[in-house]
Amino acid sequence: MHAPLLGFLAALLTAFCQSATDLCTKIATRHAEERAILAAQWGAGAALLGVLCAARHPDLVLHPAAGFAALTRPQFLPLLALSGALNLVAYALYVRAYRLADASLVAPLILTTPVLMLVTSPLMTGERIPPLGALGVVLCVFGAGLLGGASNGARLSFLSLAREPGARSMLMTAAIWSVTANLDKLGLRASTPLLWITAVTMVIALGAVVYWAVSPRRAVRLSDLRHALAAGAANGVGNAVQMYALTLLYTPYVIAIKRMSSLLTMLLSGLLLNERASGRLLGASVMFAGALLILFAPQ
Repeated sequence: MHAPLLGFLAALLTAFCQSATDLCTKIATRHAEERAILAAQWGAGAALLGVLCAARHPDLVLHPAAGFAALTRPQFLPLLALSGALNLVAYALYVRAYRLADASLVAPLILTTPVLMLVTSPLMTGERIPPLGALGVVLCVFGAGLLGGASNGARLSFLSLAREPGARSMLMTAAIWSVTANLDKLGLRASTPLLWITAVTMVIALGAVVYWAVSPRRAVRLSDLRHALAAGAANGVGNAVQMYALTLLYTPYVIAIKRMSSLLTMLLSGLLLNERASGRLLGASVMFAGALLILFAPQ
């Protein structure tokens, strides 16, 4: 199977995992506070990826110092620190967005990420996207925007949405992710896909646990966090698959396909969460056309 097709399928699987993460996070906000959700979600992801990384790179367990040195380059730790800090802020805003607004409203806003990456990727990773691929990214975003506008009864207006606290949180998340997705690409160049995403997840999990521990909090039961734990597992699997996709496709391509998760989230939020959401053939067709352009664009 050709590398672009493998990358496309991996990015598509990432979209399904992201949709599961979105829905489980939204449900979790009905039972627990944001800080507890963040800590549980990333703790679950870190545990899962830690086991997978140890199985894939046993030298990291048997000979930690030598194994780490063999698998990484000098820029690994600075990239890890920056990515971990930015992602911790982004995911705190992400959980807040789903607490304050319907999933069908805020999910489409994350689609600004791949468009911003048409600017950030050339600056950070040197990836020059060919016109056909750039058009595919824009079509994926525009198509999902049509779906989002239809599901909320009107076309999306970013000026009006900027006044909504949940929408503002998600727009800030999208902006940060347009940077951290490129940091992932740089991190892959400085290590291996599984080691990089495991390390980033562990840094975020540690920060989330500290944030929860030092803040005023109410008692929480494990049963209240079951959806957060499920979100963490889905997020961990999705992020691992995304790292593989990044080795095969340009970064904006992967993120554009991943953001097709907004289509799934909007549709499923109507079915499972009783939110007002409905699909539209036009939006789905535009997204499909964009995905095809990305699939056949030069790599």
